[in-house]
Amino acid sequence: MYSLKNRTTLTIILMMILSFSVSAQRIEAQVKVTLDGLSQDKQTKLAGFADKIEHYINSYNWSDDPWDTVVYVYFEMAPQDISTGAEERYSSVLMISNTNDIQFSDKRWKFAYQAEEILVHDEAYLHSFTNMVDFYIYLILGGEFDKWGTLGGTVYYEKARHIAEQSKFSLARYIDGWDRRLDLVNLLLSDRHKPFREMVDYYFYGISFIREDNAKARKHCATAVEMLDKILSNEPENEYAKNFIEAHRSEMLEIFRRAKDKTPLRTLRVLDPDNERMYQDALES
Repeated sequence: MYSLKNRTTLTIILMMILSFSVSAQRIEAQVKVTLDGLSQDKQTKLAGFADKIEHYINSYNWSDDPWDTVVYVYFEMAPQDISTGAEERYSSVLMISNTNDIQFSDKRWKFAYQAEEILVHDEAYLHSFTNMVDFYIYLILGGEFDKWGTLGGTVYYEKARHIAEQSKFSLARYIDGWDRRLDLVNLLLSDRHKPFREMVDYYFYGISFIREDNAKARKHCATAVEMLDKILSNEPENEYAKNFIEAHRSEMLEIFRRAKDKTPLRTLRVLDPDNERMYQDALES
C-alpha cells in the first residue's frame, strides 16, 4: 500500500512514538544545569548538581505500571543566586519535556539547596526543590498515561495537584508560582481539557494498530482529527491542540497520504494553515 520510501519513513516515525509514549514504569532523564550565572564559588559547590538530579529522577519508581518501558525526560535549569544570610537560595527557569510532545516551562521557581544535601523522595516532607521536580514529572506521566487509556493519566495529575496544594500553602518563602501551578493542573483535570485528553487516547489507540491493521489505525486516527477540529473550532488558540499537531504532523501526513479517504488531511490543512503546502502535497500524491 505504501511505497518503500514512505513505509520506511512511517516505520521510523512510529518507532519514535512508541519509544517515547508507551505506558511507562521507568523514567530516564537527561538533566542540564547551566551554572554560568553563578559566582565561581557557587559553581564549584553545584558542580555535581545535574548528576544528583538525574539520580533522584532515574532511581525512583514513579508509577505502578508493570511494563518496563521508558519515558525519556529532558530537564533543563539555570540557577541564579538569591541567597540571604547563611541560607543558600536560588531561582531558576525550568524547562522540562518528554522530548516529544509534552513540554512545560516555568519561570517562577525559587528553592533552597545546600551543596552537601542529598535529594530524597519523601511525600510527607515538603521541599522547595524536590516538590517542583515531582510536580512536573507527574504532569508528564499524566500526559503519557492518557495515551494508553481513556483519562488514564488522572491518577498522576491528582498526585501533581496534591503537591501543588500543599506547596501553595506550606512552603513559606518558596510559595511563589505555586498558585499558577495549581491552576495548571486544575486545567489539565478540568472538563474543559477533557476533550483533548480523550482525543489523545483515540489517536494513540489508532497508532497501536499501524503494523497489523492500517484501516483500523486510520479509522481511530481520523476520529482524533475530527476531535481536534472540534476542539479548535471551540477554542482556536488552544495551545495543547496546536502543539499536538506540531508534534505529530509528520506521522499524520504519512498515515493518511495513501488513504482512500483523505478527509483528515483536508481538515488538518485548515487547522494548520502555516503548513498548508505539506498537506496539499500529501493530498496530491
